[in-house]
Amino acid sequence: MKTLLKNGIIVDGTGRERFQADLLINEEQIEKIGEGLEDPEAEVIDIEGKIVSPGFIDSHNHADLTILDLPKIEAYILQGATTLVTGMCGFGITPANDLVNKYYQNIASRLLSVNPKLSDDLDSFAKKVDAQGISINLAYLIPQGNVRALKFGADERPANEEEIKFMQEVMRKNMEAGAFGMTTGLVYPPGSVTSTEEIIELAKIVGEYDGVYMSHMRNEGAHVIDVGMDEVFQIARGANCRAHISHWSVISSGTEEMTPKVIQAMTDARESGLEVTADVTVYEDAVTPLAFIMFNTWVFEDFEQNLTDPASRKRILDEMFEKIDNMFLQDAPLLIRLIPKFILKRIIFPVLGKQVSILSCPNNTEIQGMTIYDAIKKLYPDKKIREGLLDLLRDEEGGIIITLKTKNEEKGIIPLYSLPYVCSCSDGILVVNPEQNEHPRNYGNFPRVIQRWVREKGYISLEEAIRKMTSLPAQILQIPDRGTLKEGYKADIVVFDYERIKENGTLENGRQFPDGIEYVFVNGKLTAKKGEHLGVLNGRVLRHKSTP
Repeated sequence: MKTLLKNGIIVDGTGRERFQADLLINEEQIEKIGEGLEDPEAEVIDIEGKIVSPGFIDSHNHADLTILDLPKIEAYILQGATTLVTGMCGFGITPANDLVNKYYQNIASRLLSVNPKLSDDLDSFAKKVDAQGISINLAYLIPQGNVRALKFGADERPANEEEIKFMQEVMRKNMEAGAFGMTTGLVYPPGSVTSTEEIIELAKIVGEYDGVYMSHMRNEGAHVIDVGMDEVFQIARGANCRAHISHWSVISSGTEEMTPKVIQAMTDARESGLEVTADVTVYEDAVTPLAFIMFNTWVFEDFEQNLTDPASRKRILDEMFEKIDNMFLQDAPLLIRLIPKFILKRIIFPVLGKQVSILSCPNNTEIQGMTIYDAIKKLYPDKKIREGLLDLLRDEEGGIIITLKTKNEEKGIIPLYSLPYVCSCSDGILVVNPEQNEHPRNYGNFPRVIQRWVREKGYISLEEAIRKMTSLPAQILQIPDRGTLKEGYKADIVVFDYERIKENGTLENGRQFPDGIEYVFVNGKLTAKKGEHLGVLNGRVLRHKSTP
């Protein structure tokens, strides 16, 4: 099967200037790029004036958790994505055993409102994908949380030498199966209770296979450099591996002052010889499960009972305050930090409750879009805010996804994004329940970059934006034959109308497809046309080729 795209404007993903040419697809590959191409066997599509680029590669995505339930993955295909990098933040579909399954039932599934069909290892997951079919390509990294839970479940004690060797063997098996590296989520259990030294021992296996270590850092706020970034650098040095900072940002009241400092810290690390890269999200808000950042692990072991029993509730509230103190108040203005703790405990929950909005929840979906404060007042009018918060989390089974503005686009995001080694990502997760809202990044992340950052704001050229969404993540992951429009490369291709491309989703209704995406090809097959998914399932699980 051949397809000839005629009269397109080629932006090839390398960053070089666009040019007009035809492009011939033969089966899975790009056979020819040039002017005046003809082939009597090819179906001809005239795309005059439209941009032809490599399919977008999302360098940070959680789609593996629901891909077997949503194999067409329309939200990403219809925004031009053809490859998703998954297994992020220390959580993922594999590896798994009975302990991991229990861990996900008690914690991850409850909080993320998903019910992933876990697999024993990467090979078994790939076989499930091959048998069922998916529309998009997946590059998978080994989640450290899964690896630890294989041996420990929810137990938070340090690993001994024998246990570290066990986890290293798990890493080795999955790296040999084609994993691209390892991820950590160091603000979430079990990453949050894992020592730097233990992570280094696992990352050594990643280094042996020339994989990449990707980290949701231990701190992205007041201590983003001395705790967050410095630990990433320490792991990269100790393990002799490449490293990547996931959704790099400065979540601080002093963004303008801090941003040049984090850039300098990264510059110093790279100049010292470390291979360190990063990605950024393209929205100013943070999105996370509320209970993940509020609760310690023990709360989930008997979730409903712990959130009902008065003694447990008091302990939870005390621990929640300490977490909020560490997360939000360390770089607060001096006047706030001088307020006695017993007073802060009374006022902090109402204050933050008015700043944090509920993006989605599984049960009382009518509160989606409300602030936590307003939702509690609606559902529990007779309760104090902090007591109502515990009731809300209990009644939603933990599954409240929140959004909070934490970043400044012009002062905090664009200076990081503009660096040549930083790509853009969605950090998205698709939920199966159609009644639940989703963040607009799941539907319009890549169109937003082109619409807002290129066309409207002029922060960056189209050629460089495409490079950051295609060849750069392919280079970071070491995917050899994707991310660039080049003869002999895989035909993962998106065709879009530069003047029309735009996202349509909002925080209130994220489930809206973008405008301007004309055609999407995955491994040479036309998968979407004029905003319509054609039902094609031609994606696959990609494999890292490096061997020790």
